[in-house]
Amino acid sequence: MHEMHLVKDLFEDVLTHARNNQADKVTKVYLKMGEFTEINEEVLRFFFKEKGAQTILEGAELVIEKSPARELRLVSFDCE
Repeated sequence: MHEMHLVKDLFEDVLTHARNNQADKVTKVYLKMGEFTEINEEVLRFFFKEKGAQTILEGAELVIEKSPARELRLVSFDCE
């Protein structure tokens, strides 16, 4: 399942940026996901929730915007 590896990379990016901005909590993460990425959205959401437990991403909402391109891209995130 490559979704698990994608979530790991996504979390590393978000945590790095959140720490650099002294964030205490990430509330939303915005992704852009292409239709042809062969990524199972349900599995991606599951790993996002599981990996976020006991981190500043715990309880963060994952917002996925669909795109016609072959991409999975971190667009932005909201934090406190």
